[in-house]
Amino acid sequence: MLGKNRVNVLIMGIDARKTELNSRSDTMILASIDKQSRRAVLIWIPRDTRIEVKPGVSAKINSVNLLKGPEAACRTVGELLNCEVKYYVIVNFTGFARIIDALGGVKIDVETDMYHYDPDPALSINLSQGEQVLSGQEALGYVRYRGGPTADIGRTARQQKFIKALAEQMFSGGNILKLPGLVPELMENVRTNIPLREAMRMAKMAKSFDPANIVTQTLPGYSFTDPKTGASYWEADREIAKGIIDDLFNGKTYEVAKDPPNWKGGGSNRYTPVSHPAENYSSLNQDLNGEQRKDLFVPEGESSGDNLPVDNNMQAGAGEQASDVFKPDADLQP
Repeated sequence: MLGKNRVNVLIMGIDARKTELNSRSDTMILASIDKQSRRAVLIWIPRDTRIEVKPGVSAKINSVNLLKGPEAACRTVGELLNCEVKYYVIVNFTGFARIIDALGGVKIDVETDMYHYDPDPALSINLSQGEQVLSGQEALGYVRYRGGPTADIGRTARQQKFIKALAEQMFSGGNILKLPGLVPELMENVRTNIPLREAMRMAKMAKSFDPANIVTQTLPGYSFTDPKTGASYWEADREIAKGIIDDLFNGKTYEVAKDPPNWKGGGSNRYTPVSHPAENYSSLNQDLNGEQRKDLFVPEGESSGDNLPVDNNMQAGAGEQASDVFKPDADLQP
């Protein structure tokens, strides 16, 4: 439930060159901010979290922003976490790296060697274990790295570690004086529907914000492989999800990995998930020309359709000026 002093914001990191183009949300974080106590809860929603778009048809939650826009993504997350999500903030990866560089990098202890080759040098990762100051591009590699046995769930843990380190650095010493200098990067690389007045209130509150008052949590659940399609999902624990915001504000935290409902130890992970319909996004399995988007439901490793063009009607804020960054996206009609 949403306390009267709380505001909920869905933060999405997207792999797109321009923030005005909808894209799959590579990172989804629900930030619940209590303006009276100056505390914040950040809940990471694994991008592979399963939603049901119509009876018997599932999709991953990160596809909602691509096909229905950020307002629909807010509604989907709101249904999942039993809360109202009015606002969103979208950051593209280029902007993330530039913002970190503008802050002078972030000091963090890299827990293991991280290496990933990509034909695009900007997407390759090559980090050595140990404490170091990460540049913007290195920080992007750190928070995107999915290597290791825990894959995406391990990545959300690293992102939480990074956010805490970033917050401690931003709000310490003279670093807070650098914040006004970030405005040009924010204007160019961040899109939001937060009204200017509300954004100013948040900025004022940030000046006296204590990073120790930030609680982070990955949405608990378990891995699930659809026996029909072979697609892999994160099946959220819906009972925990309903009250997780209040629980975290009240000091309760959860183990992330849960046992599936019919787990008996060992064996296959092909379980039958409980049906929890999200908002009826009947068009999630249609492309923008009316043809079936089978690629959204194929097993991992096959075509994902990431290179499909986005229709102009799905381009939130197309043609908007930098000065409009805090204005609602009136042209988004999920």
